[in-house]
Amino acid sequence: MMIDRILGRSALGLMVVLPVLALSLCGLATLQPAHAQVSPGGAMPGGSATASAAPTAQEQDPTRQLQDLLATLEDPAARDRLTAQLRALLQARAQTQSQEVEPPSSKVLEFMSERVGRLSRQMIAISSVFADLPDTVDWLQGQATDEMRRDRWIQVALQLVLAVGAGFLASAAMSRLLRRARASIENRRTERIVARIPLVILRTLLELVPIGAFAIAGYGTLSITDPPLVVRLVALIVINATILIQLILALARGVLAPTAANLRMLPIGAESAHYGYIWARRLAYLAVYGYFIAEAAYMLGLPSGSYEALLKLVGLVITAMLIILILQNRREVGEWLRGRPLSGGGNGHVEAQEIASGNRSGAFRAARRRLADVWHILAILYLMVIYGIWALSVQDGFEYMLRATGLSMLVLIAARIVVNLIDAAIRHGFSISPEVKLQFPYLEERANRYLPIFQRVIKAVIWFFALLAVLNAWGVDSFSWLESPLGQRISSSAISIGVVVVMSVIAWEITSNLVEHYLTGTDRYGTRIERSARVRTLLPLLRNAVMVVLITVVSLVVLSEVGVNIAPLLAGAGVIGLAIGFGSQTLVKDVITGLFILFEDTISVGDVVDVGGGHSGLVEAITIRTIKLRDQAGGVHSIPFSQVNSVLNLTKDFSYYVMDIRVSYDDDTDRVIGVLKELGSELQQTPQFGRLILEPIEILGVDAFMENAIIVKARIKTRPIQQWTVGREFNRRMKRRFDELGIVMPLPQRTIHVRGDGTAPAMIESQPTQVQAPALAAGRP
Repeated sequence: MMIDRILGRSALGLMVVLPVLALSLCGLATLQPAHAQVSPGGAMPGGSATASAAPTAQEQDPTRQLQDLLATLEDPAARDRLTAQLRALLQARAQTQSQEVEPPSSKVLEFMSERVGRLSRQMIAISSVFADLPDTVDWLQGQATDEMRRDRWIQVALQLVLAVGAGFLASAAMSRLLRRARASIENRRTERIVARIPLVILRTLLELVPIGAFAIAGYGTLSITDPPLVVRLVALIVINATILIQLILALARGVLAPTAANLRMLPIGAESAHYGYIWARRLAYLAVYGYFIAEAAYMLGLPSGSYEALLKLVGLVITAMLIILILQNRREVGEWLRGRPLSGGGNGHVEAQEIASGNRSGAFRAARRRLADVWHILAILYLMVIYGIWALSVQDGFEYMLRATGLSMLVLIAARIVVNLIDAAIRHGFSISPEVKLQFPYLEERANRYLPIFQRVIKAVIWFFALLAVLNAWGVDSFSWLESPLGQRISSSAISIGVVVVMSVIAWEITSNLVEHYLTGTDRYGTRIERSARVRTLLPLLRNAVMVVLITVVSLVVLSEVGVNIAPLLAGAGVIGLAIGFGSQTLVKDVITGLFILFEDTISVGDVVDVGGGHSGLVEAITIRTIKLRDQAGGVHSIPFSQVNSVLNLTKDFSYYVMDIRVSYDDDTDRVIGVLKELGSELQQTPQFGRLILEPIEILGVDAFMENAIIVKARIKTRPIQQWTVGREFNRRMKRRFDELGIVMPLPQRTIHVRGDGTAPAMIESQPTQVQAPALAAGRP
């Protein structure tokens, strides 16, 4: 019967192999180049075996050959014939090579044929497993009917009961002895992860002691009973499987700590820890016992085809369980992926703060959401591919997938650890203490202005090299791409762009800080130095011009590095500028007029001016084209320089508050002048107004005689824009002093005389009428 099975299996193998071998030989025959060429005499080479095998008698020695070649070269006719023959040979060789070149379509067909043939061979190998089903049925029947085999199974069962039972008893006894020590370790509370590591290691070592006791008891029982060789091997397989499972579960308990929350290394809850331990136990039991039971059955005579089918069935069940595990955790993992999958952690509050501050890009968040929606599909497809490669027995395919997957996970974990360390280093190294923040609220924003960009660049570089390493793990020679001309070109361009951007940022920061430091500078006593209005106007314009120049230069360099020819752009910009210049003459006029006004220092920011057309007020901003004024009512006037025909600057360098003081004809003008000088001196002595007054009050004298009053003119020289502040206070003090001294400030009055018949005329005095002197009300703050 055994001989019949062997012959039957050999016949089946030949039936499968012979057609494939025939197809391969046919393919090789069609792909072989045609080496047969017609000889000059018209006969095929090798047509006469004797003639080709025998040595040629007419063969000459080398000296004779050199003499004939020299004679041929010296004879013009012979030389021409030799040249013609060489040309003919070259043409024939070129035609032969052109005929031998295969078209691309044939290469594609050859590649597809090779892949289809390989897949066919794998499918045939799988189908051969089902050919062993009759042998498997025979084996099972033999195990049930053969008395010797039944006795061997009874011996195996007895040995397993004795060995495994003794091992479990020894393990339980040792666990009971170490229960108090293990409980004391589990009850210790510590908040730091680093402090938990020694406790976890010690607890794991204590759990290894019962496993050692199990191994000693099991192996010792086998040594004492001394069963037959096959029974011993089967018992050893089961004992080794049990020990391996216990080691896996001990490792899982050390990592997850389902019953010891104080020793848990992962930031998960008790329910998640028990859930993970349950699934680890299920997979360990199925994988280990499934593999070792298949090995034991093969050792007891199970056919090889059935053995392979049993292993593939175990793998299929494990794959199905992993798919179920993925589907059960689809939502939880998706929520975690929507958090921070590459930067560490899943704190939604931190993510919300980063999104609000603009440190998280919308494209990155969208990519995370897409990955969270489809991650389970990708994981299931990956498991199916892994199982398919293993089930089809692709040569080195399963090992390749495992190696590539392991290296990819190591690279991603290492990159994430590095990113987390960089985040922690930046967070702790560049942080500002709360006391300093409270004292200087804007210091952190200023000191860490470019820190988020720097952090993003470092993370991008890390993940870029991590991606190259992952591609390299999957067989893509990604690092050699950097050594190629294209890779060197891209790397050089990226470095050049980075250097130009960094240098531009440094130049901008230096220029901006210099301008700001000059405008807000203080003397050695800490008093702020007041810069001129012209400086406060031109320096911000200079800073803006520097920014425009830097942006232009950086843009041109970037375009040049990415391969764009900037010469046509510059020429086109010149033509466009010329066209814009002709089409926008008003704009050009605004710019030119503004430049002259700025260079001549006619207007500066902070001046009070009247530019005509009903536009007057405080100068708030000056651009290269417009001037912005804010009037007394708060309205903002934006006037192009082309509409500025005249400029009345009321606060250039200094200001005067001019007063026309009315006194009655009955008052002594010398007394009034003395009172005014006294008031001006008192006002100049006050700390609040004294710093605003540049010179003592100037009495210009009696200026005019009105109908009912004498006009005394005076003025006070003040700092720019402070004349109205000083003038209002002077008027208040003057009114009080005149009332105390009885000096009358007459107002225009009207007297009406009414005559009646036979009565004396009656006089009615009307109320005084207020008369306002003309003034620039809109320009006064």
